[in-house]
Amino acid sequence: MKTEESALWFCAKIKAIRTEAGHDVKKLEALAQSPELVAEAAARFPDDPFLAAQVRTAIELELPLARRGIFLLDGPPTDEQIAELHRQNK
Repeated sequence: MKTEESALWFCAKIKAIRTEAGHDVKKLEALAQSPELVAEAAARFPDDPFLAAQVRTAIELELPLARRGIFLLDGPPTDEQIAELHRQNK
C-alpha cells in the first residue's frame, strides 16, 4: 500500500470480502482469487501493482482459521476458540 487511499481501500476490500463470503470457506477463497479483485485494484491504483496480492494474501492467511470454523468476520477469535486450537495442535 503506497498511499492512505490505497490503505483505506485495502481495509474496506478485506471487510467486503469477509461480508460477502459470510461463513463459507470456499467462497472466501474464491473471492480472494477472483480476477475482478486484481482488475479493480489495477484500475483504482495503477501505481500500486502489489495491492491486489496484498489483499489476496491477507485473506489467504485467514483460511486455516476459517476451515476450523473461526471467521474474522465475527471479530477476533474468542478465548475458547484459541484454547480449542491449542488442543487440536498438541
